[in-house]
Amino acid sequence: MNDKLELRQGLNSFLSQIREKHRPSFERAFRWHDLQNHHCVFSLSRSPEILSQWRAYATDGAGMALGLNETFLNYAGLSLVECSYEGHESYATALVEKHSDFIDLVYSASEEHPAENSFMDWIRENSVGFYKLTEDLIALKNPAFLEEKELRVIWSRPMGNESIKMREARNLIIPYVEAKIWPDDEHKNFAVVMPEIWLGPKCSKLNQISFLAMQMGFCRIMCHDCGYI
Repeated sequence: MNDKLELRQGLNSFLSQIREKHRPSFERAFRWHDLQNHHCVFSLSRSPEILSQWRAYATDGAGMALGLNETFLNYAGLSLVECSYEGHESYATALVEKHSDFIDLVYSASEEHPAENSFMDWIRENSVGFYKLTEDLIALKNPAFLEEKELRVIWSRPMGNESIKMREARNLIIPYVEAKIWPDDEHKNFAVVMPEIWLGPKCSKLNQISFLAMQMGFCRIMCHDCGYI
């Protein structure tokens, strides 16, 4: 994440709206849940025309932006969440109402399982409730990133899950999971999944010719020529 407070900021907003009686048990439970899971986030933007995005995520404008068909993201089970940059308090209040039954359940479990190991077992057995909350919390984004127009998907997986793989990027070892976005029996038309590709302002236009040679059907190849050099 480029914001080190990412999920924690959303959680703190959520906790601030919980009844004081329930707050310590829920914070304790979420902390244990968080330690036992990877949260893999897939970030997209609604716009291919934001210069700061090209600078930060596409080799200073020399890269490309891929336009994906949402139908195939849905096939993979990737539910897009619109980021919320403002009104965090009201958003968190609505989440407390939405997850009120689960908050009560966590409090009761904390009372029934005073021993840490026993409570951790309960948390693992009820991870779905924490996953659903995490999906909602990931929408909360620092207002400083407002112009990114971000949408997100989050997949949480327990530590040691066989679907977790590792890759290297920017001198970091990063856990990730692969999403199958195309059925095996689907007609192999590239443009159905990826209807458009944008070349960045510094990207060589010769790449347009290379894409044509790849015979990608009706995939549109466009350039974001904003004068940035």
